[in-house]
Amino acid sequence: MCGSSNRDIPRSRCKTRCGVSIGEQASAGVAWTGVGKAVAQVAGFAATLALVRVLTPEDFGLLAMVTVVTGFLAVVGELGFAAALIQREALEERHRSSVFWLNVMTGVALAALVFASAPAVARLYAEPRLSSIMRVLAIEFALAPFQMVQHALLSRDMKFRALAAAETAGVVVASAVALTMALCGFGVWALVGQTLAATVAEAIVLWLASSWRPRLIWDRAALGELLGFSGNLLAYSTISYWTSQLDDLLIGRTFGARALGLYGRAYSTMMMPVTEVGAALSRVMFPTFSKLQADPKQAKQMYLRILAVIGFVTFPVMFALAVLSAPFISVLFGEQWLGATTVLRIYCIVGASHALGSTTVWLYKAYGRTDWLLRWGIVGGTTTIAGIVLGVWLGSIESVAACYAVATVLVLGYPRFAIPGRLIGLRAWEVLRAVSGALVAASLMALGLLALGQMTTRWLSPAADFTVRAMLGGVLYLFLAQTGRVAGLLELRAAVRARLFPDGTDPS
Repeated sequence: MCGSSNRDIPRSRCKTRCGVSIGEQASAGVAWTGVGKAVAQVAGFAATLALVRVLTPEDFGLLAMVTVVTGFLAVVGELGFAAALIQREALEERHRSSVFWLNVMTGVALAALVFASAPAVARLYAEPRLSSIMRVLAIEFALAPFQMVQHALLSRDMKFRALAAAETAGVVVASAVALTMALCGFGVWALVGQTLAATVAEAIVLWLASSWRPRLIWDRAALGELLGFSGNLLAYSTISYWTSQLDDLLIGRTFGARALGLYGRAYSTMMMPVTEVGAALSRVMFPTFSKLQADPKQAKQMYLRILAVIGFVTFPVMFALAVLSAPFISVLFGEQWLGATTVLRIYCIVGASHALGSTTVWLYKAYGRTDWLLRWGIVGGTTTIAGIVLGVWLGSIESVAACYAVATVLVLGYPRFAIPGRLIGLRAWEVLRAVSGALVAASLMALGLLALGQMTTRWLSPAADFTVRAMLGGVLYLFLAQTGRVAGLLELRAAVRARLFPDGTDPS
């Protein structure tokens, strides 16, 4: 079978044997991943809506406090080798098995570390409940390594249907566990159960989908061959993680669990569409761009088309959510979460930028320039941290969001694309041109929603106001996109036609 992880052949030979173009593989991958993400998104969002009605901001804040630490150790536990397995041209069994056993040993060691350090973290936050929460979550570190290599090999072989099934199973099972526990009165432990259930369910499906099984092979030389790529990636991931988590750490320590719960709800709401779209495409595009290392011109064309689609999908969601944040929170989360409104508005603008900027990591990784990625992480991380610290000093969660937005969007916006663009001959202005149509259409839609709100907020309930303006905003955006022939809409339309009529016999 093409791309089998049990064959030690270079990827270029496999590509020739398959007779399927990289573009066709990528298109199929996006389709399967998109379906899987859509199902997972609906299930996960429905579960979140139910959980925020049953649990309190403090419950979410407690888990967020713990996640600041456990999330970092999870990044360390992966060691960057999964991406190295995907990117490497010729992969042998000694690479696969050695990485698997290294991950298992690292996971067990981290589980012991988390268990032992739980009391210290509880003292740091002055919150005794965190100790028991951390000790139970330590189990995840012993379980996670059993899915890492399988996930990497399925991604390398572009078996995206199996990956979509695994992710969907994880979300559905985890949501069922969390809701059951929450309704039974377990409080924050429902969120802990959700985390563990997702890891177990996804691992089971990945093992069933993958034919590869680890062998008793330990080759230090094989690990060394992957280390140059993975070492820089691990260092970047460490910097990136603490940059993104420092606000949670400082807010939890300075303002308390409730403030962190409100801040985290706003941030995660903004990141949900951004993360889901980005993760769906990243799963496909990293291995795809890895196969295009020798053809930067084709890679550039594909990259700009992807950016156009991302902008078309995410810009209207972010802009509409910024305008409708108050009724959105009131209707979906409840009155107890209205303190997150201003933070959500600010972060929606950040989300529109993040949706595009997160794609640059694909280029660094696919072209093996994780050394460039590490340098960018140092510069970008330092700038972002300065903004977060300034926001905390100013004294509110709103000021943290505002300073974060200035640092990441205004200061880092241009170099974020200019630096990795050199790998494929891409200039920053070409990125702006690719998404300009969607940006204009989304901006006009947002202005229309603001104008309409002058009438609807006076005469309609929050639920009716949100529903009416959201629906009319969607219609207005599609009309503007169609009239202006927005590039992202044209790309999506062409992709759908190619999937429905693969022989080119489109009746229209």
